[in-house]
Amino acid sequence: MNKHELIINAAIKVFARDGLEKGKIADIAKEAGIGKGTVYEYFRSKEDIFKVIEQSMFSEIATEFKSIKSSPLSPKEKILHIMNWSLNMSMEMGDTMLIITELWAQASRGHYHGTTSSQLVDFYEEYKIEIEHILEEGIGAGEFRNMNKEGVSTMLMAFLDGLGLQIIIMKNPKVFHKIKSEAIESFMRGILK
Repeated sequence: MNKHELIINAAIKVFARDGLEKGKIADIAKEAGIGKGTVYEYFRSKEDIFKVIEQSMFSEIATEFKSIKSSPLSPKEKILHIMNWSLNMSMEMGDTMLIITELWAQASRGHYHGTTSSQLVDFYEEYKIEIEHILEEGIGAGEFRNMNKEGVSTMLMAFLDGLGLQIIIMKNPKVFHKIKSEAIESFMRGILK
């Protein structure tokens, strides 16, 4: 693992444990087992490190979503795949999911007050529109009932975020898996024709 990756992995641990506000460059360096100056050779600030983490997460999600969108799956199967993949990713991330709460806090604050643009907000808008296209495709194919696609797409995003955060609270993957299955089935019942 090169030093750049070492710093990023250490920062993820520090930010998940301490948050962006309390996490310090010195903490990241200590976690990585390197000197503080070495961190500054690669990054100007902890905010720069956080942006790289944010970009990496969005890149992984965008790649998976592009794969789902272009797959030969039916619209129903695409929505099921999106839900299962998103929630499984939440389970696999464990306490690193806390980084998502940091992303939300930073992005929401800047977006709400109009002080910074947000990669997260832009990403969510694009993701929501793509889900609307899948829902439209499913309505046309007779798989989904007629619906307000924007409303259902927004609800699906909230559903995934809310359930994803539940894994942090529960700390029990077996219980979460049972809840996940029931939640997905209930959501699908609401949109199927």
